[in-house]
Amino acid sequence: MKTITHFKRSKKELLCLFTSLLFLGTVFGQVQQNGSLYVGDSGVVSIFTSPYNFGTSPATVTSRTVATYGKLYFPAATTWASATNVHHVNGYASTFGNADFIFPIGDGTILAPARLQNATLAATFDSAYWSVNPATVDTDVDSSTLLAISSVEYWDLFSSSSANLTLTWRSASNLATLTAGIVLEDIVIAGWNGTQWEQIPSTVDEYYLGTGSASTLTAGSVTSTVPVNFGTYSKFTLGARGTCQPLVASSGVTKTWNGSWSPSAPTLADPVVINTAYAAGSFACNSLVLNADITLVANENIEIVNGVTGSSKIIMASSASVVQRASGVGAPSIEMTKTRMGLKRYDYVYFGTPVVGDFYGDMATAIADAPGALPGAFDFSYKYNTGPGGGWQSTSTTETGKGFIAHVGQAAPFLDAITTADVSVVIDGVANNGDINLAPITNNIAQPNGGTSHILLGNPYPSAIDGDKFLEENTDLDGVLYIWTSATSYPGSGLYNQADYIAYTRAGVVIPTAVPTTFNGKIPSGQGFKVKILPNSTNPTTVSSTANVVFNNCMRVTGDNSVFYKNAQQNTTVTKDRFKLNMTGDNGVFSQILIAYLPEATLGYDRMYDAGRNSVSTAQLYSIFEGDGRRLSINARPNFTSTDVVPVGIRKNNSNTETFVISITAQEGVFTDPLVKVYLHDKIANTYHDFSIGDFTYTTNESSVDNRFEIVYQSAVLSNTQVSLGEAAIVLNNNLLSINSSTIIRSVQMYDLAGRLIKDYKDINAAIFSKTFNHEESIYLAKINFDNGTTISKKLIHTKN
Repeated sequence: MKTITHFKRSKKELLCLFTSLLFLGTVFGQVQQNGSLYVGDSGVVSIFTSPYNFGTSPATVTSRTVATYGKLYFPAATTWASATNVHHVNGYASTFGNADFIFPIGDGTILAPARLQNATLAATFDSAYWSVNPATVDTDVDSSTLLAISSVEYWDLFSSSSANLTLTWRSASNLATLTAGIVLEDIVIAGWNGTQWEQIPSTVDEYYLGTGSASTLTAGSVTSTVPVNFGTYSKFTLGARGTCQPLVASSGVTKTWNGSWSPSAPTLADPVVINTAYAAGSFACNSLVLNADITLVANENIEIVNGVTGSSKIIMASSASVVQRASGVGAPSIEMTKTRMGLKRYDYVYFGTPVVGDFYGDMATAIADAPGALPGAFDFSYKYNTGPGGGWQSTSTTETGKGFIAHVGQAAPFLDAITTADVSVVIDGVANNGDINLAPITNNIAQPNGGTSHILLGNPYPSAIDGDKFLEENTDLDGVLYIWTSATSYPGSGLYNQADYIAYTRAGVVIPTAVPTTFNGKIPSGQGFKVKILPNSTNPTTVSSTANVVFNNCMRVTGDNSVFYKNAQQNTTVTKDRFKLNMTGDNGVFSQILIAYLPEATLGYDRMYDAGRNSVSTAQLYSIFEGDGRRLSINARPNFTSTDVVPVGIRKNNSNTETFVISITAQEGVFTDPLVKVYLHDKIANTYHDFSIGDFTYTTNESSVDNRFEIVYQSAVLSNTQVSLGEAAIVLNNNLLSINSSTIIRSVQMYDLAGRLIKDYKDINAAIFSKTFNHEESIYLAKINFDNGTTISKKLIHTKN
């Protein structure tokens, strides 16, 4: 091995280092390092023979002393191989030049490589990995761009140059704990700018750096989309994307399109001028001058940091996107063709408002993709009013941020109830950009969970918006998105036989028909959707609530705009303990519910996780919220315990005798284990139906069945391990909670009807428990956790004699 060494050490340390290097060179000749190597303060060991192979010894260590660290130096064109968790550079590695380079760095038994690409200058780059909480550097996090940062690791990277940076993660990174419901696309690079951690524009790599395996939450990598200035940032970690992308400063280097890019293709940092017609695909830029038209075909997008000027426009296919990040800047003129696929006579389409002002006149351009079709496929429209006396109202205007529905008329090709065709509408105008605030909207206090407490909104941008971010921002809403699908035919008058709303929360998706339909929480451009106003928190039955609704650029995304009303497959990178029950009737009715067990959920009503049953179907299946009895389509509960009990009900709009079949589907997590059984307990017949054996059939003429069925996970016939309520006597009376159990009680939580945690009794560790409960007379829900890992829930009425 040809090695040049630079020292600043004592004679004893020099002798030890020389012995190590001599051992390596003598025994292996080439650069196979199986001996120990330590580089002390200000020391440099330079490698000039490639490749440098890490052997089996776990000891290539450098000093980590601030300002005087040692380093293993890889000059330009020098390579390495075989770094592992057992053997890597435990400390600082260094390189020089502007070629791409992967640092073989780690800490102890963790290999955590980082990569440089596209360096702007030939310079020295020093990097080390620290298996240490980044809070030791700084606890201040820019909350506008980051929801959270790692608590287990960070990287140093020092240089006078800039380059694109890639960071890696592994199971020990524990990314799933960054924030509730995190998905892969939320992972970003966080950089420390000397005063706080902030997001660096970045995107997750499709394939994990150096492995060729797809990135997952367990192992993957993320790369900055712009060169990182290492004079501004010197420390880096992994974070969860915040509500907004950071605004990138202009490079000052204008990129011009005259049939090709000059001097090169643009990045988010570059101003762009379009001088001739453009149809060459997606691009990003810092600002945009339109001296000629841009055409975007399906799934193409333009991301613009700042404003748009010029007299030309952007012509957009239905799934194309234009995203701006800065508010208060000029927006482009657009011509967007929105296409709704597979419509039938009398169908309703829910629309949003992607351009400024009233564009209702554009609805006259609606035309079916069929021979002989003429413009005017929609014959009339409705808006939706909330509050007392609210409901559907005819409209011939549009309002930014509000949704409306359009009706397919009986004209060619829609001359019968069978024929389907795609319908396209050309929407022309100046794109909406920046904050859009709606006037306060009032619910209906007489029906706080009813239809007239829901709002019909519309995505106001020429791009998809992230539904989770919309709900995070709008805390006056209860955290459910309802998306209309037009999956069943309208009979021509009256109500639909089958309500066609998808219900979406972070716990999952419930669909309205047996026809597979998917939604991933991203609301396409031009899409209308419903949400519900939260009841007044202090007095929901006598004091109305108002919702202040806002849209902003932080919610906009460049992808997930593929098909109007029918979005891409739901992200499945995070496995959840959940399953669905489907109910089908002999008259063709379909109803679905989701039961999910999540560490972030409670037995109360969890905003952004639970969802009310929003349906006018002739028959419905639902779970029953123990707090106030409301009907749920999505029921999110705490971590799974086999003693949990979930009440379920059935409701139909008549007293006819009908037969329903209930089946289980979409089992995930613990429910894929054949030993975990899901039963439907019929409390009247005292029977337990095992869904793993087959479907459950039930015939009834009752219009409401709310107190008969419950989902359980242990059959009383087959198991004697269940903790029954009979084994735990529970009394709540005169400000005193008393429990007498045959099993040791670990803790007790008390919830009110709204699902709020009222009292948490911890570390009980006794079979007999009695504590004061100084709260008003009302109904409460007790959750009792036993020492053997089981849990029971009990509704209690607090009375005072």
